[in-house]
Amino acid sequence: MHNPRKILIIRFSALGDLVLTTPIYRELKRVYPDVKITLLTSSGLGSVLENNPHIDYVIHYSRNESRTQLKDLIQKLRRERFDLIYDAHRSLRSIWIVWNLSGIGLFKIPEVWSINKRSWRRSLLIRFKLNLLNNTPPQRVHLLQPFQDHTEMKLQNHTELFPNKNAVLMVQKFLDKKGLLPKRFIAVGASASYPLKCWPVPYFHELVSSLLEKDWPVVLVGGENENETVQLEKEFYGKVHCAAGQFSPLESAELLKHASLVVTNDTSVSHLAEAMRTPALVLFGPTVREFGYAPFLQESRMLETNQVLSCRPCSRDGRGRCRNPDYLRCLTTITPEMVLQFIPKPVNKLLN
Repeated sequence: MHNPRKILIIRFSALGDLVLTTPIYRELKRVYPDVKITLLTSSGLGSVLENNPHIDYVIHYSRNESRTQLKDLIQKLRRERFDLIYDAHRSLRSIWIVWNLSGIGLFKIPEVWSINKRSWRRSLLIRFKLNLLNNTPPQRVHLLQPFQDHTEMKLQNHTELFPNKNAVLMVQKFLDKKGLLPKRFIAVGASASYPLKCWPVPYFHELVSSLLEKDWPVVLVGGENENETVQLEKEFYGKVHCAAGQFSPLESAELLKHASLVVTNDTSVSHLAEAMRTPALVLFGPTVREFGYAPFLQESRMLETNQVLSCRPCSRDGRGRCRNPDYLRCLTTITPEMVLQFIPKPVNKLLN
C-alpha cells in the first residue's frame, strides 16, 4: 500500500494479545509517519494500550453492547473512510465489522489485512497431537505478519507499553511504602485465568520460602481475589508484599518494570513484564511453545516438563479439565528446584 492516510486496527482481547499487538502500531508509524491510526478494542482490557504514542484514536467496544449499538459503531466507522483495515483479531465479531466496512455504501473500498489465527492447526495439535506448527513464528511476530507481507522493510517485533505519570507515581508510592528498591525484588504471579494453567500452590510456597531465605523481597502480582495468590498471601502474611488487584494492567506493567525478575504461569503477567524489559521465568503446562506465547527476552526462560506426555498440549488457554491420571503432571514435574536454578543472587549479596 502506498502511504495510507487512515488505518483502522481491530483487536478486542485478551490482555496478553493486546500487549503483543504493540509492534504493529510502532512499525506502521515508522513506515508511514503521517498515517493516522485508530484502534478498535475492548472496554476495560484495552486500557493497557493507553498513552501509546503510535495510536492516534482509540474506540472502546463492550461485548455487552446490543446489535443496535454495533450497527451504530459500524456506521461511525464507515464515515471515517479508512484506507486500510487491519484485522488483528479475526473473530466472528471483527469479521462482521470488516465485511460491513468493505465497500458497502462507500465511495471507496478499503484494503483489508487479516491475521491467520492458525486455529485448525492448534486444534490438530491438541486433539490428535499432529504438529503442523513447527517453526511457526511467535504470536507477536504472527500478529505483525500481514504488514510484513506488504513491505520490504524489516519490521521490529519487540513489545512496549507506556504507563503515564500517574501510574509511575502510584507505583513509586507503593515501593516507598513497602521499602522496596528498583530491581531488588522478585514478582510472583501464582494465578491464571483458568486453574489448568496454575503451577501447584505448594510448589509456589516452596519457591517463595526459598526466595525469602535467599533474602529476596517478594511481591505477589495478579488480579483481585485470585485463589492461589490469596492463599500465598495468607501463608506468608507479613513476609511478602501483595500488589494483586491493586493496580490496573498498565500500572501493573510499571510495577513489573521495577522487578528484577518475574516468575509466573503462562499468563499476561509475563507479557506485561517483557514489554517493560523485565525478564520472566514462565511455567508452561497444558500449553506449548508452538502456540506462540513463549517469552522472548534473552534473559527470560520458558520452563516446561522434561517428560514426554501424550496428553500435552491439552488446551489452548487453560480451559477444560486434566485428563492425565496423575493430575497436572505437565506442571507437577516442573519442580521448585528447576525454577530456583535460574534465580540470581540478590543484588545486596553480590555487593557484599
